[in-house]
Amino acid sequence: MIRTYQLLTPGLLALIGATAQTQSIHDLFGTKEFHRAYFAESTHEVTFEGFQELDWESKARSALPWLNLDRPTPPQIARLAKFESAGSEFRSIDFSAPLEADVSRVPYLLVYADGVAPIKPVRLKGSVGFDFDASLRAVQRKVVSGAVAGTPDRPVTSAAFVLTGKPADVDDIRPGARFKRRDGTGARVYEFTENQNTVTWTTASTEQLDVASAVSFRLDSRQFLLVRWSSDFCGSSYTLFSVEGVLQPIAGNDYDCDP
Repeated sequence: MIRTYQLLTPGLLALIGATAQTQSIHDLFGTKEFHRAYFAESTHEVTFEGFQELDWESKARSALPWLNLDRPTPPQIARLAKFESAGSEFRSIDFSAPLEADVSRVPYLLVYADGVAPIKPVRLKGSVGFDFDASLRAVQRKVVSGAVAGTPDRPVTSAAFVLTGKPADVDDIRPGARFKRRDGTGARVYEFTENQNTVTWTTASTEQLDVASAVSFRLDSRQFLLVRWSSDFCGSSYTLFSVEGVLQPIAGNDYDCDP
């Protein structure tokens, strides 16, 4: 089933800046510039929400001609997948669609645990989800969504965000960045040290946040830090920080999490 996404507007980003000291990093999503990306270990494919508006329902009707999207018949419903965690009346089905020119002609960059790499879109992946009534006959709610699937230009084993841009837009990529939690009690302080300069991030959250890795990079002269957290309940957990005097969390991505 295709994962859903939530983007943050500039106004919401400003709100994040005002509340970052108390907000959980797991409440952060993507931004208009950085779209959340997902790595599938089984296929080594990376999916991300496209930067273009696409008519996913029209694509679903073309890809699934046997399915009445408005009033599925009982035999059609029997072919849909069940996800008990979503409720006993929920059913869904995935589909694939060819790329559109507006999607394929744009250059993209993948931000992952070890750096930044170009990524080439190869197809569109969609999903149709139905909430039925108790009799599993009437559709109470239908959601059609989708994402772009792509392949990076080098082998990767992680994915955090995708943005539009060319390799020349990014420089000073530094895997193994020095980011760690300062020893002590009380408020939790994390330090990012580079070229003998240290900037900090302070969070009042009581979460135990252990750093797995960090990579810094510059995009159009702006510096960013991607942190991958060690997590007991998510396979992948990332926070993207801007580095401007202090560390400011601006986006987050958690996936493959236990329900």
